[in-house]
Amino acid sequence: MPSDKELPKLQPLAAMPASVFTGLRVLAADIDDTITAGGKLPARTLALFEELEAVGLVVALVTGRPAGWAQALAGYLPAVRLVVGENGLVSFDGAGRRRDLGPLRDATFVRALADNAERVARTFALARTDDDTFRLFERAFVRPAGFDADALRGCQQLVDQGFEVIASSIHIHVRPSGWDKADGLLAGLAPILPAAVADPEASILFVGDSSNDRPLFARFPRTSVGVRNVMSFLAELGADRPAYITEGEAAAGFAEVAQRLLAVRRHAP
Repeated sequence: MPSDKELPKLQPLAAMPASVFTGLRVLAADIDDTITAGGKLPARTLALFEELEAVGLVVALVTGRPAGWAQALAGYLPAVRLVVGENGLVSFDGAGRRRDLGPLRDATFVRALADNAERVARTFALARTDDDTFRLFERAFVRPAGFDADALRGCQQLVDQGFEVIASSIHIHVRPSGWDKADGLLAGLAPILPAAVADPEASILFVGDSSNDRPLFARFPRTSVGVRNVMSFLAELGADRPAYITEGEAAAGFAEVAQRLLAVRRHAP
């Protein structure tokens, strides 16, 4: 593992060149502790979604929340054209139409997922999340206080080949490996905005907060932003860190990104 001195340094959001903002087509963001504050969506976040839509941007959310939540959010949130749930394994467009992006959910898969999840939960004494009922492809548990990068590596040793364990700021996920949030975002956007998928690094800006956002930080090395609370998860992210960081945490940090993007777009010639 690289030393702290060898890891990429997070730059302040103000250092992102204005030219990056002018070509963007999509603002993508994690949900929990990225666009929320205290577990709720502030009115300002919803207003910013509408303002972003008004300047021609697609708003996409990429979350570890379950399919049931993702469908509701896609159907109800203003200006949101896409919600990708379960860390990339299922997506819903703005009308709530579902696309399964992960493995075939047959009886063999369901049994294997349950077995692997039970093994991890039992070993680490994890409590099932209240929203686990609404999941199709993952099992999710409440992230305990003190759960760190070493514990995450320990969980990974417990699962079979073809499965993995990832963590967000609030949850521990047992899931199939080989398909992540970055894959889900691009697959979900393909029928909505194919031009962005054709040139994603010039078209998509991603905002996140924790280690389950690692694939997106890695996929967008020039156009990824961490809200300030991402600092708590740098050990889990390793070298796959966001390029930039906000001054504010959670929803306040997301607002910084959206306001900077809106300012550039509104004053562009």
